[in-house]
Amino acid sequence: MLSLVVAATFSLAMSAWAEDLPSSAKKASMEEFKTFANGKKVNVIIYDAGAAITATLVWNWKKKQIIGEALVNNKTKIKVKVPLTFDGDKACSQDQGKPVCHLIYIDNDKFYEVRDDGKVHATSTLVQ
Repeated sequence: MLSLVVAATFSLAMSAWAEDLPSSAKKASMEEFKTFANGKKVNVIIYDAGAAITATLVWNWKKKQIIGEALVNNKTKIKVKVPLTFDGDKACSQDQGKPVCHLIYIDNDKFYEVRDDGKVHATSTLVQ
């Protein structure tokens, strides 16, 4: 089941629904991202997984994990526990044992994971 989450959550397949990166979003260094998100709960929408996926996750630098729960197609709940690594200014998870990395952009209470092709992979909003 965990491999299903990883594959569904971090797949690079295109989805019909997506969000554009706002012009006000600023590219973040990993230190800026860590200060912004470490240990905080976020509500996530993933756009490019080939299925509607929302999640509530915590990015934990100390444990080097992204943990929480995802909801696939508004019906299937899945526990998420995937490795968190970094490649320069990209945050990386894993898809079937291979790193999948995204640039991070921050705008107010949101951060955006952006693929190399400039498309937004996911939007995460801090839970207040």
